[in-house]
Parts: sequence; C-alpha cells; structure tokens
Amino acid sequence: MNGVQVLKSAFEGAHMWYQATIGDVSDEQANHVPPGVAHPISDLAAHILHTEDGMINMVILGQQMIWERDGWAARLGVPMMMERDNAAARAFKCNLGQLQEYGQAVFASTNAFLDSLSAADLETRELDMTAEGMGMMKLGNFLAQMLLGNTYAHTGEISALKGIMGSRGYPF
Repeated sequence: MNGVQVLKSAFEGAHMWYQATIGDVSDEQANHVPPGVAHPISDLAAHILHTEDGMINMVILGQQMIWERDGWAARLGVPMMMERDNAAARAFKCNLGQLQEYGQAVFASTNAFLDSLSAADLETRELDMTAEGMGMMKLGNFLAQMLLGNTYAHTGEISALKGIMGSRGYPF
C-alpha cells in the first residue's frame, strides 16, 4: 500500500465514523446548545464539512469551494462555519438532513481529489501555511494531520455530546 492508498483508506474511515456517528442525530439534538462553551452538534458537523471542502478545494486546488460553486450556501441558507468564533458556533442551527446532502457532495469531491494524486504529490507538493503559524507543509502531512485530524477530533466531540444527551455516541 502506498501513501495515497493509505490516505484514501484513512479518509474512507473518517467519513464512515462521521456518517455513522451523526446518522441518528435528530435536528433537536443537533441544534441543542450544550452548557459551558461546547459547540452544538450542528456546528461541529458544518465545521467538519466546510473545512474538508475548503481545505481541499480552496487551499490545495486553489478553486472555489463546492459550498459556493454548487449552490449549497444558497440552498441551505446557513453561514460558513470553517472559521468561526464561539458565539457564532453556539448560535448555529441547521436542518441536519440537508447538511448531510452537502456532506455527500464534499466526500465525493474529496474522493475524486485523492484519486487524482500520485505518491510523489504527497512528498513534493507543499502548502504555505505560514499565515496560520505552521510554515510550509508537505501535502501528505497536511492531509493526514490537519484535515483527517479535524474530522476525527470533531466526530469524537459529536459522540460525546450525544452521550451527554442520553444517546449512544458512536454506533458500534
């Protein structure tokens, strides 16, 4: 298995964990604002999807996000949650089913991007993350550390929030 195949498998796993964890969440649960400073499930879900769309399409490919390009922003009528402050995150509400339709489009876009990569791309392509305080990053490191880490970490938060509300967190 080469590096691209490993990343494809890891993204497949991250998408499976996310979809299985969020699959039985009601809109009421999704939009519930937890105590303290935790973000609602709906915000975490939107953040996961917006970040994957933005990081691959804008940051790596230098093109418009499918969020805008394919009209998801207008269709869903919710704000972009890739970068947000605590107040915006806690105020975010959405129809989770509609957001999941966008998620399917994001995951398909990610899969197409990964299919276009060569093993050499992971080592030779670099992204300038200086503005974010991370300097230059190899594409493989960016995908594995930043993007996959984001999905897995926030999916864990969603699972914990479900548990606090009396539901089973992870479905297995």
